[in-house]
Amino acid sequence: MHSHQICQWMACFLAAIILGAGCKSNEQKPFYELVAEKFRSDILPPDCVPSDKVGFRDYNGYISGDYYCLVSLVDNLSADWLEIWVRAKLLDENGKPLRIKGDTSIIIRTFADAVPPSGATAFFRAIPMSIISGGRPDTFLLEGAGVRFREPGPILVAPDNGGVRIQIPDPEAPREKVKEIAFKSKTTLMNTLPIEAYHPRLVYLIYAKDLKLYYAEMVNPEDKPQNLYMTSEGTLAGGSSRDIFYDIAYANLPAPVKDLLIARVDVQAFEARIPAPKD
Repeated sequence: MHSHQICQWMACFLAAIILGAGCKSNEQKPFYELVAEKFRSDILPPDCVPSDKVGFRDYNGYISGDYYCLVSLVDNLSADWLEIWVRAKLLDENGKPLRIKGDTSIIIRTFADAVPPSGATAFFRAIPMSIISGGRPDTFLLEGAGVRFREPGPILVAPDNGGVRIQIPDPEAPREKVKEIAFKSKTTLMNTLPIEAYHPRLVYLIYAKDLKLYYAEMVNPEDKPQNLYMTSEGTLAGGSSRDIFYDIAYANLPAPVKDLLIARVDVQAFEARIPAPKD
């Protein structure tokens, strides 16, 4: 990375902290909790078809405050491009199914609009404990709920991942300890085919120091989030790449990650399929 890029990156991070301090109160909740408060099961479109060509890796379920959180990588095991929906069921410690808003399962749409053959996507869902009935969730079951076939398109990857830990003196013992407040992720987004990518999207996968996956977040660069910096913007030409920096604040993460701290951040990438405007 060039020195001027490092300076721009740090300047963006410091500006984000200053702006955040001025507009956020201590009572403001992380984004995933705000989404969970409006919880609803996703809709399975009528043109979806059943499929047993869906696999799961690095799945995890846990309680964070007032929420039961589910996260997993989802593999496309077929030879087709797919958009994937997942069905999740919660169980108590005896394996008894629990109800979520009266239903025994929920539907979750995965992040990617189209997953290539042998490719992967992910999902994260926080469920308010207040809408879970029949007991306390202890484990869960995942299965493919349905898929929709998609046309082939750009294949985006982000294989080169790293980061820097941001630490400050611990307010409780500033001369003795430090407190980690953020992780500055750096990745290289690559367009592997000679096809232009018009709407790249990123999925950040956060693993804690027990090496478990705890959180997945989809980021849309077109929203221009203030904690995202890219060495170039706009479409990504076939065969080209760009460096991307993303600041991940612990204040916005589930409780286990705050306690265990981040071990690594992996990144998935995909091309969003934006519907053509109607005449």
